[in-house]
Amino acid sequence: MMRAPVGGIRHEFRYLGAMRLIFRTFCFLLLLGVGTVRGVIVNLAGPIEAVGVGAEVGVELVLLNPAAETVALTLPGSLSGRLSADHYRQWPVQLQAVLRETEPVTVAARGFAVRDYVLRLPAEARGRLVLELPPPFAGKLALEVHAAMSEAKPVRAPLSNLVPPRTVEAAVQRTFARRFSAHEPIYFIYGNEAQAAKFQFSFRYRIAGAEPAPGEEVAAVHRWFFGFTQRSLWDITAYSSPFYDTSYMPELFFESQAVMNESGGFKWLGYQAGARHESNGRTGFGSRSLNTVYFRPGMAFGRLDGWNLIVAPRIHAYVSDLSDNDNIRDYRGNVDLLLAFGKNDRLAVTVAGRLGRGGHRGSVESSLTIPVKFAAPFDFATYFMLQYWSGYGESLLDYNVRSTALRAGFSLVR
Repeated sequence: MMRAPVGGIRHEFRYLGAMRLIFRTFCFLLLLGVGTVRGVIVNLAGPIEAVGVGAEVGVELVLLNPAAETVALTLPGSLSGRLSADHYRQWPVQLQAVLRETEPVTVAARGFAVRDYVLRLPAEARGRLVLELPPPFAGKLALEVHAAMSEAKPVRAPLSNLVPPRTVEAAVQRTFARRFSAHEPIYFIYGNEAQAAKFQFSFRYRIAGAEPAPGEEVAAVHRWFFGFTQRSLWDITAYSSPFYDTSYMPELFFESQAVMNESGGFKWLGYQAGARHESNGRTGFGSRSLNTVYFRPGMAFGRLDGWNLIVAPRIHAYVSDLSDNDNIRDYRGNVDLLLAFGKNDRLAVTVAGRLGRGGHRGSVESSLTIPVKFAAPFDFATYFMLQYWSGYGESLLDYNVRSTALRAGFSLVR
């Protein structure tokens, strides 16, 4: 059997290794679509959302320094580039620097720096476009220009969407920021009843759009919410601390809010209208569930920046099957009433009540909340909460059982 010379094999391995290194480096730069200046990787990034025709667009030059030494670069005040929709429609563009600090730019070892540039889109450019910069600051980015967006408002490239160490955080911000908010009260309280602990958490999510600024007009499509509330009775002192019963309450609702002022007297707050499902998640004999559609108006008496009384009845109708609890109407009726008296930075008293059919078998839940703030180093604010319950159906499992309870604890949202 013939053998190849050892020296030839080593030479071949060195050759293959060099080719792999060159190939990997080429693929890396190709995938990034970046240039390099003095060992600093240059990337170009722009806004994620669509922009209007002729808009002023802010893009960012992201400088990444993988070396172990600091690098100082002098960036030009303007960069020449090319905007193209295809091979036949191309426009030369100029990117003007928006200086954040005195040049040159210092890029820390294994760090990054970002500099802003602005360009004005040509009036005839629209659709899916590609912005290209030549070396040494070579880079590409895609832009979406919508003709329907006639207002040429400045559009910026948010840094939180660009810098690699923050991409996960940025994705969460783009999806959830200014859309989540509190819905019903959030609290944890404890007493000496059989089900000693009781807690509730609740949130709502604006389905389209973000939370508007005070006084900002809100389109009807941005007034739709998904809400979720969970309320549990917890036999925390028993063996293995089992949950006695939990109600899960997802809902879809529309909310209309009136424009408020700070003067006294009567105020119309708006209304909510929606559909809610409530279930304790069990099967068999212990299963409880119901579906309702409701309308809930809100009114206030007094100054909103001072002491006031809020009145919010909820009128609901039962829909779909009630076989798990076919007589629940006799205990819950069709109207819930919420009364809340207090001041934003002071104590508040809320009373929630309902009556069953025929004006009996009702219930009432009264809560007192007092703001509590812990100074440094804790720097924590909450509410002390005292709650009294009397009536039928503190839990969905016991909708037809009368009980009383007194519990105390804390509330994050009242």
